[in-house]
Amino acid sequence: MAAPLDMPVHLQARELLPIEDGAGLEVKSLRGDLWITQSGDPEDNIIRAGESFVLDRPGLTLVTALLGPALLVVQPGRIAARPKARHAPAPQSLRRAA
Repeated sequence: MAAPLDMPVHLQARELLPIEDGAGLEVKSLRGDLWITQSGDPEDNIIRAGESFVLDRPGLTLVTALLGPALLVVQPGRIAARPKARHAPAPQSLRRAA
């Protein structure tokens, strides 16, 4: 991740923000819905505006703006890692055709 911590990051719809070895970092959505996928975690997480998620796995994490633009910050974790906020399958519009 190239941007400094606490610097707002703007993502366009479906744009990815890769975070390497971010365990302990908090991803907070200021605007928009974010889809968070962590390496080695079989469950994905979706957070909405005003919600946060603390990354709890080493390796690559992908943060994606779901269906619209999003504004987020990544900062040192200020809340304890908690059970997954919300598990959801990929929206139909983002699934690969079989």
